[in-house]
Amino acid sequence: MARRTRVKGRAPTRRPQRTRAPTRRPQRTRAPTRRPQRTRKRKLNGFFKLMLKAKGNGDESFVYKGNTYKGTKHPKLKMIYKRV
Repeated sequence: MARRTRVKGRAPTRRPQRTRAPTRRPQRTRAPTRRPQRTRKRKLNGFFKLMLKAKGNGDESFVYKGNTYKGTKHPKLKMIYKRV
């Protein structure tokens, strides 16, 4: 028995063209992770040593190199010092 190629009264349907199979991409390799560099702790300068000491004690003011620094209270930072 012969195959029918056309359906009566209809135009022939086109088959979708065959496309190539997608090519596989090579897997990307991860770059080696770097070790974090060890940072040396720097010594605090004189101002910060005095300021942190005053902050810890809750002092109103402190003197550094002839300048007076007066503190105002802060809800999160305890005290903020400004030169007067």
